[in-house]
Amino acid sequence: MLKRSRGSRIRLVATSTLAVACSAGGQMGSAAPSAVAVPTASPSTAPATPAAAEAPVPVCNDGKPPWVEAANSAKNGPDPAGRIVFGQVSRADVYSQVVDPLFAIDPDGSDLVQILSCEVERPRISHDGTRLAFSIFMSDRTWQVATSAIDGSDLRLLTSTSGWASMPDWAPDDSWLAYAYSPNPCNVPTCDVDGGFRPTIWRVNADGSDPRLIGNPDAFDSEIRLSPDGREVVFDRFDASKQLNMFMIRDLATGAERRVTTTNTSDLEHPDWTGDGSAIAYNTNDDANYIYLIQTVPADDPAAKPTTLYGDVQHVGSKPAYSPDGTRIVFGCNGELCLMNADGSDASVLVKAPGLELDHVAWGVTP
Repeated sequence: MLKRSRGSRIRLVATSTLAVACSAGGQMGSAAPSAVAVPTASPSTAPATPAAAEAPVPVCNDGKPPWVEAANSAKNGPDPAGRIVFGQVSRADVYSQVVDPLFAIDPDGSDLVQILSCEVERPRISHDGTRLAFSIFMSDRTWQVATSAIDGSDLRLLTSTSGWASMPDWAPDDSWLAYAYSPNPCNVPTCDVDGGFRPTIWRVNADGSDPRLIGNPDAFDSEIRLSPDGREVVFDRFDASKQLNMFMIRDLATGAERRVTTTNTSDLEHPDWTGDGSAIAYNTNDDANYIYLIQTVPADDPAAKPTTLYGDVQHVGSKPAYSPDGTRIVFGCNGELCLMNADGSDASVLVKAPGLELDHVAWGVTP
């Protein structure tokens, strides 16, 4: 059985257009922003989705958490430092956390708004700042890759699978996305390799067309992040012999792979490239001692000793995401949302939600 991380963890077939009860601001019903456009795509190896009386729809909810009303949400205009998107942890799925709702806030702590009230994972902001990508939980218990406008409107499904499609990331020109795909879902008791759950690295165009494998078909890979130049991808590979997640980098043109670091004795999770692509930031996962450190390591030196930026036995750091200019990092910290400089200095709390956990963060430019 796979070890489930604290903070993390297609086949496409043609289907009819769906009306979705999910919109910006957490509203449901007839106020949905638009119909979900599900592109036609049917590679020859695609497992067919069983016929159903009703097409699956995203699982969405209504309402706004009380803490949002009490937070500072004064409008002060666009922030040149960009926009931060994050979620409120609502439950634990078999393989990861689930967040619902999603929020957006400026890095100075102003302009806090709720943008989407659906069960999602791992939002990522497009490089032009106009759209979000994320995985979304469906009424048939599958996970699909979806995108929306930056305000949560115009929700669109890019995949339609009977399995598991998750953890998308944008290419540098926003024309396509990489994601993790398993033809079989992650459901107890089959959420392991023997049960058929084996995600690999795929890509799909931003309009949902041309899905195809770009990773090792025999590996167990997830947590995909494309390099700033789009030529490589860093990802988590599950090593069954050690029962650990390790980081690998794959050259998308040649298929050559290299291990990022050989020093880990615990799970490594949630990689993100530095702005210049020279190093990888991530968090460790020591469930036994409940220690989660945010570290960096050179991308081309597997023997290098990691540099710890944040975390100790009293301070949990998870899911680091760099600012658009690469000078700062936003991350989860003991259930809150924190900021620090890229060298780990000046860590501070950006958002608090008493009694709740905030996580799954992304930072993008102001469109």
